[in-house]
Amino acid sequence: MNSQPNPGSEFRDDPRSTDELLALALASDPDRDDEGYWKPIAILQRRLPWILNEVQALSRSTDLRCREAAATILGQGWVGEKFAGPKCVGILLQMLPVESDPLVLASIASALGSHRDARAVEPLTRLSTHADPKVRVAAVSNLYGYDDSRLITALVDRTSDPDRDVRNWATFGLGSQVDADTPVIREALLARTEDEDAEIRGEAIVGLARRGDVRVVAALLKELESEEADVLRKWVLMRDAADEIVSHASATGSPEWTPVLTKLRELEIGEATAVCAALDRCTPAAP
Repeated sequence: MNSQPNPGSEFRDDPRSTDELLALALASDPDRDDEGYWKPIAILQRRLPWILNEVQALSRSTDLRCREAAATILGQGWVGEKFAGPKCVGILLQMLPVESDPLVLASIASALGSHRDARAVEPLTRLSTHADPKVRVAAVSNLYGYDDSRLITALVDRTSDPDRDVRNWATFGLGSQVDADTPVIREALLARTEDEDAEIRGEAIVGLARRGDVRVVAALLKELESEEADVLRKWVLMRDAADEIVSHASATGSPEWTPVLTKLRELEIGEATAVCAALDRCTPAAP
């Protein structure tokens, strides 16, 4: 993912004209020319109060690069307080029925997600099954933050997507960004603990640990035995999982947590005092 420019006067007070900034953005590749593309776009996003009509005209261009830039500007991803959010979302929604290019569709999905407008639920859900993985990634990475069961269903479905990045975003979203806890969600996360990709397995483990599902014990022990201790201690997802497990173990005192707590203590993963206290809580007292 592209790094985001820091907001400040260099974006608000840039002396270049809108035409100059657009020319720079359109001559650059968003994936390769990071600063050359994203800085002009960030400046233009802050000018939307004055250039909305120009951007709307750009969204109807026959040039896909123009439409892609228009969608990204309308998304205002780097602007804290969005300008005319409902109107920008309306323009983005008007673009969808006539758009077929995957790059533009991905930009529209990302832009819709940045507004968190309920009208985005249906198109994001639909785009999450698009044939092009770039579109699916853009949609799935924005399939949370709404109180809508359709999005949870879509995330569950995408956890088994053939594309690694789609699966990763879906597993992260379902595991860490969604608070709902159902058997269907747990089964989807459990399945991903067997994924070939280590990051996806880690995201699934964190998701199960957050929900206090003791089936995470076997999955986490397998991970803890697969790498050197130094590597595991630096793996943020393992620390996150450890924190969640310590919390649930401390609250329940269930002996089922004992094996993984013992391993965490041995490897020095998690806050030592908390891990030891949780282990004491879960260890049956001697007769």
